[in-house]
Amino acid sequence: MAFKSPHVSLVSFSIEIDADAATNVMQIETDLHLNPRHPSYDAAAVERLVRDARSYLAGSADQITQIRLVSNRSGQT
Repeated sequence: MAFKSPHVSLVSFSIEIDADAATNVMQIETDLHLNPRHPSYDAAAVERLVRDARSYLAGSADQITQIRLVSNRSGQT
């Protein structure tokens, strides 16, 4: 099932490896500012994206261990 949520521009997958384990990571790129100090920060939109990501993670826990949100907006002071 593909991940769908407003403000998502790209979803990609990676594997992070440390000395003890490998972690499957889904990276979500968004046009939202994720820094709460930024004047254009939209708390409600970020909360919805986090909620949608957690819901997706709960349904895909056998394949994805972690989700990372990344803003593609400049000015992330």
